[in-house]
Order: sequence, then structure tokens, then C-alpha cells
Amino acid sequence: MQENGGHPVLPAHEHAEELLRSGEPGRARQAASAALDGTGPHAGLYLVLGRAHLAEDDDDHDEAAERAYRAGLDAFPDDLDLLLAHAEFGLAGDVMEQPGRRARGRRAGERLRELAPDSPQAHRLAASEQADGALPSARRGPSAAYLQRQDARAALTGHADLDTALTQTAEAAAAWPHDERLAVRAETLRVLAGPRAGLARRIVRAPYDAALVLALLVGGWLLAVPALGLPGYACAGALLFSVPFRHTGALLAAARRRVRERLPSGTAHPAPGAPGPAVPTRRDRTVLALALVVAVAAAVGSLSWQSADAGGSAGGPADRDAYPRYAAAPPKTLHGMREEPDEVGGGAADLLEDVALPVDADLFATAYRDEDTGDLLVAAGAVGDLRAQVPADLESALRERYEGQGESVTATLDADPGPLGGQLACVAHTFAGGGELDLCRWVDGGSLGTVTAPATDLGELAAATRALREATLSLPGQEKT
Repeated sequence: MQENGGHPVLPAHEHAEELLRSGEPGRARQAASAALDGTGPHAGLYLVLGRAHLAEDDDDHDEAAERAYRAGLDAFPDDLDLLLAHAEFGLAGDVMEQPGRRARGRRAGERLRELAPDSPQAHRLAASEQADGALPSARRGPSAAYLQRQDARAALTGHADLDTALTQTAEAAAAWPHDERLAVRAETLRVLAGPRAGLARRIVRAPYDAALVLALLVGGWLLAVPALGLPGYACAGALLFSVPFRHTGALLAAARRRVRERLPSGTAHPAPGAPGPAVPTRRDRTVLALALVVAVAAAVGSLSWQSADAGGSAGGPADRDAYPRYAAAPPKTLHGMREEPDEVGGGAADLLEDVALPVDADLFATAYRDEDTGDLLVAAGAVGDLRAQVPADLESALRERYEGQGESVTATLDADPGPLGGQLACVAHTFAGGGELDLCRWVDGGSLGTVTAPATDLGELAAATRALREATLSLPGQEKT
């Protein structure tokens, strides 16, 4: 108890609790929210805020209640009262329609028993769970929203036509004017009979089939995103398919509110013989399970596909078989130079002796002569699975190779590899016994090539190497003509 000018003032959470107990959940929520904004997190305020939302017995308020409990547990993960409230709320969810809510409730209960197995909260939870396998909130019966959907579905499927269903539900509501359930059913049928409610009517009539259609649409879109090369955030477009379902939920919630505003408070006597909520049939459960499988499979498939694409575009293998499967066919001319393969002094293996090539690599070697200068440009390479031959830094690897042989490296160039990607680097070096030679090499995981020429401009040699590479390599179906 606090004092203000000599007058006792309740702490914020106790004040909100008092408002809730006096039957003013709206004011209780306002008081709790204002206190949280003004003074910061408090376990008692989150607890009252959640309970004040639950007092409305509405789907949207149920979601807000869970958000309040979870926010409280984020700030106070070991608060026993919050854990108990979350467990009671979560485990009261419908097994078929709210499996996630029930699972979160079970986890909260397990955490409560782990922290304080002999606490009053743990004993209350255990006693509640033992009572017909349900928690206190579950023993109140199914939610008004669930009953509304089930009653509307039964009315739509149990009559020959919509007009008959409208007439009979209206007559039943008139016969028992203080029965909220009958009034909600009649109001719901009236709304669903509207000219713009055809899709909502179909969703209510066949909710499990509608869930399967939604899963197929969402799954198709999630798989289309990587198939069409769209960015990952385009997956959010799948939310558009849920618009009809959210619209249906809004129509039904508005119908419940109108009935509650119209009925006198405290006079909602149920009609005799009212049936309990319908139990999902075996077909319903099968269709719902299929919808869940489709949605999960599509989400996993889309994520895997996008990850594979991302791995490939980053220049690294996305899986064991992800490397470009090139075929090699050197061109007959290069930058005006004529091919003279007989001028290659040794085989490709000799020219690539510094590279540990796999035995199944396909090798090629050729040469081109500049008729003006007489200089010879010699090229050798290989195609295959050469991912193990890709160094972290090709320029550094070439420098280390020649300096390790006692040769002098006079210049290096980390060149643009061109549209085929990978790495392209060049070095100019002087032999230990005299003489100069320039060399460029490319490597990309699916191909590797070396081009040598007498001392020249490294930039020009890099350009010739890029041109040779692009003219030599081709993927299946893209062979050079």
C-alpha cells in the first residue's frame, strides 16, 4: 500500500486487479497497459492484463492474452503465477484447431513443475489436469467462437437450402430470446446469407477442406518463389491467401458482438437439450493432417530450394554435386591469332604439373601464335569436379608457388573473372636462370585453366584469358557452334 497526500493508494497491479474483480476488464486492461508503459515490466501487471483479455471470451482477446503472458515470461521467466496462467490458458486450447497453443501450455506447465514441484501453483495445476484430463478453463466448455462455427456449420449442412436454415435458426432464437448461443447462430446465418459472404459461407460449411485448399495455395506460392527466382521476402505474399479466412473470422466476431450488445446482461439462459460441440470426424482429421503435411513440406522445400540457390550464387557448392559441368573445346582463333595445337611443348598434364588434378578430369591444351610478333600463347586446362583445387586466394597461391621455386615475382594482378565467375589472377615472374614469362590462371570449381605468354602487359593477358575461357567452356545444351 502506498500513500498520496496521506491517502492510501493501491499499487498499479493491485488497482488493475481490483478493476478486473469488479467486472470492468476494459478498464483493467487500460490500467495495466498504462502502468507497464509508465513504470516498466511487472509480473503482476502482465498477469492482470492477460486475465482481463480472457474475460472477454473472444478469439482476438485470447490471442492478446497469450501475448501478455509470453511478454511477461520473457521478462520474468521464473514467475510461478505467470507460468500457471500460461499453462491453464494454453492447455485449454482445442486439440485440433489450436495444437500450438496447447503445446506452449504444456511447456509452461513443465517449467513450473521443474522450478517448484511442491508449490501451490504446481499442486493447482496437477489437480486441474486430473479433473477429466482438462484444466479449469477447459471445463468451462469450448469457446464461444468455436461453438459459433460448429453451430453455423451444422445449420448449413443439415438443411436442404440456405433459406430453410435461416428460417429455422431464427425461429429457434425467437422461441428462446435469452439464449445467447441460439441468438449467435441466427445472427451468424443472417450474415453468411449476405450477397458478399459466399466465400465465407463456404469456409464455414467446409472448414477442413478450406484449410487444405489454403495449404495448397500457400505451398504452391512458397515453391513458386524460388522456381521463378523471386527474392525470399516474396514468400510473405502467401499471407494474401489468408485474407478470406481472416475476413470470415471478422464477420463471425462482429456477429457475436452484436448479439452480446443486444441481449440483456445476466439473462443468457441456454435452451434445453442444446447439443455439445461437434467432434471432428475421421475424415476431418485426415484432411486437416494432410493440410498440415502439405504446408510444412512446402515451407521446408521452399527454404531448402532458396538455400541451394543462395549457395550456388555465392560461388560455393550448395550440395555435393553442385559445380558447373563444363565441356571444353578451344576455339580455332583467339583475338586474331590462329590456333597451332602442335606448338604445345608438352601435354596438358605437364603444363598443369603444380595442380593435383583428379583422375577423371578432362584435360585440354592448345596454342595460338601472333603472326605479327611471332609470340606464342600457350593454354592448358581441365574440366570436372575441381572444387578441391579452388584456393582461398588464387593471386597469393600463384605468388607463393613461384617464390617457393626460387623465382622472382615482379608483378601480380587480381583480375576480373568475367561472367563465368570464380577467380582469375596473373603473375609476371623471372626464372632463376634468366628469362621472363607471364601467366594467368582461372579456377571456378568446374574448370581450371592456365595461359602463358612471353613478357607482356598483365591486363592484356588477363583479357585474352577471359576470352579464351568463355570461348572454350560450355554447359550441356549450350555447346559452341
